[in-house]
Amino acid sequence: MSDDIEKNHQDAIIRADSLYRKKDRTRTGYKFVSEYRFKQLTAEISKRGAIILRGGDEVEEYLDKRMADALTVNDILFFRQQVTLSEVLEEVFHFEQNLRKANDDKHAVLRVILNEIEAKKYLLSNAAKYKIPRKETTETKEQLQYYEEMLKKWEERHHV
Repeated sequence: MSDDIEKNHQDAIIRADSLYRKKDRTRTGYKFVSEYRFKQLTAEISKRGAIILRGGDEVEEYLDKRMADALTVNDILFFRQQVTLSEVLEEVFHFEQNLRKANDDKHAVLRVILNEIEAKKYLLSNAAKYKIPRKETTETKEQLQYYEEMLKKWEERHHV
């Protein structure tokens, strides 16, 4: 990927393994979305300027280096070829957050934490609507708890 994307990536997020739906977990037992469903879920943001990259050696390597299964950097969404429903929905949501400049007035670390909390809550509140598999919902609940704990620690450190 280009140096510009890498610089934007470093500026936009915390460089920590735990901030993504991580690749270090096994992918067994997950149901992956079809090409048709993927296009359905990303069609609207494509029309709104999103650059969507899915699969291929370069994308897979980019995600491997970041220990991520999916990632949004500004208006570029990166997905593995085998992608779950939650991963697609979350990155689409992050794209929407970027468009509306969600929490842009906050410190970069706090912005990431708040955006992740909002995204996890979105997934959980829409689990029935999108028929998100139970395994993914359980994982999202765990991630929400993690980010809420991170928020408490951040607030304690910064006396908020």
